[in-house]
Amino acid sequence: MRNFKEQVLKTITKYKLISPGKKMVAAVSGGPDSVAMLHVILELTKGWGVAVHVAHLNHMFRGAQSDEEADFVQQLAGSWGLPCALEKHDVPAYIRQTGYSPEEAARNVRYRFLRSLAQDIGANGILTAHHADDQAETVLLHLIRGSGLEGVAAISPKEEDLCRPLLEVTKEDILTYCRINKLEYRIDQSNQETDYMRNKIRLRLVPELKEYNPRVVQALARTADICRVENEFLDGLTGEYLKDLGFGEKKGIDFRKLSLLHPALQRRVVRRAFEAMIGKQEGLDYHHTERVLNLSTGKELCLPGGIYVRRNYDRLIFGLLPSDSRMTEVEPTELKLPGQVKIPEIGVVVQAEIGKWPDERFIRKKYIAAFNTDILKEPLLIRTRRRGDRFQPRGGKGTKKLKDFFIDEKIPRGERDRVPLLVSGEQIVWVIGHRLSQQFLLKDNDKKAVVIQVKNMDRA
Repeated sequence: MRNFKEQVLKTITKYKLISPGKKMVAAVSGGPDSVAMLHVILELTKGWGVAVHVAHLNHMFRGAQSDEEADFVQQLAGSWGLPCALEKHDVPAYIRQTGYSPEEAARNVRYRFLRSLAQDIGANGILTAHHADDQAETVLLHLIRGSGLEGVAAISPKEEDLCRPLLEVTKEDILTYCRINKLEYRIDQSNQETDYMRNKIRLRLVPELKEYNPRVVQALARTADICRVENEFLDGLTGEYLKDLGFGEKKGIDFRKLSLLHPALQRRVVRRAFEAMIGKQEGLDYHHTERVLNLSTGKELCLPGGIYVRRNYDRLIFGLLPSDSRMTEVEPTELKLPGQVKIPEIGVVVQAEIGKWPDERFIRKKYIAAFNTDILKEPLLIRTRRRGDRFQPRGGKGTKKLKDFFIDEKIPRGERDRVPLLVSGEQIVWVIGHRLSQQFLLKDNDKKAVVIQVKNMDRA
């Protein structure tokens, strides 16, 4: 490829990532990607009057190694005459508290820190070191999970305040740049662990694909760029059609006109209408969109985020559910051990397995948990909340009303009736996706465990 610095400058210019006289926060982990990014940005912006403020978050995942990386970044910033903000956050504790996956939890905490710093210092943007290999991995990850055009578009060079100047250079280019410029950096050994899906893709799938196309990273990055541009074009069309269909007026969307559109635009119209109601598309999946498009006259459907959609003859009416409205009634469904059940009302599949414990392969995530087999009583049931439900949240003292738990966790009212519960007898074992019950936790001397995984029906 062209000279590394030339390509980075081309990306900066094409997407207007950095302008003269601006202040930027640079997210620096201490790895080769972020160190190379910081170095090349300083080289390219000489004479631009750009102020760069280094930011490093210690996630506390790897003990002394995490502390050493923080020290390294602080010393590097000092040696290059740059201000540096360090923050330490116990992400493992945050994961235990929230049930998020390690990747999701780390991302949430990291971006919250970066945006808070940017606001405090009046920065114009945040620089992150995502590169073409990250782009390729994200495309593959979304394809494996069953994504549409938006997912294949993957990482954008500029997304609100996030700027990615290395997105059009590869990992190999970055390592070569570090070697030529004798840049010191740190290696995160957890990137070699195959417990995480992204690492599996990086370490196993991408090398295999390179047997078919040695430039598969560049090919996938190019695919993402094509999809991103086409997605932006379709988004513009969707906005125009939304106005023509009457969205935003009390009479709602003209269902007859909607049904005449290409299916790709129909789905986008539904997603954009949903986004307009709650400010994001998160939580709305293919299953929801298809149900909206297949609504019969007089029928109503409840969506995530406290949104309902009702078809009145030739109109689709979107609105906010009243505070006392229930979203979805789910009859208790028995879960055999081992076994699997589908809950179509909320679009999930729940699978249970019994295995030896401890299991070194097991990683508790937001929708995967393990429980003590001796305490669980059959039948196990999957249901949604009922009036008066109580449980003992993990780490808490005594029982708590489920209603109060939802309020404390800031779970929107309209979503609370879609949260599945794992129930043993009359006791809540797991508020799925949110918190385990203290009573059913595994003990150090347990030899067996029930492992339960919850998946989206469209991805199961």
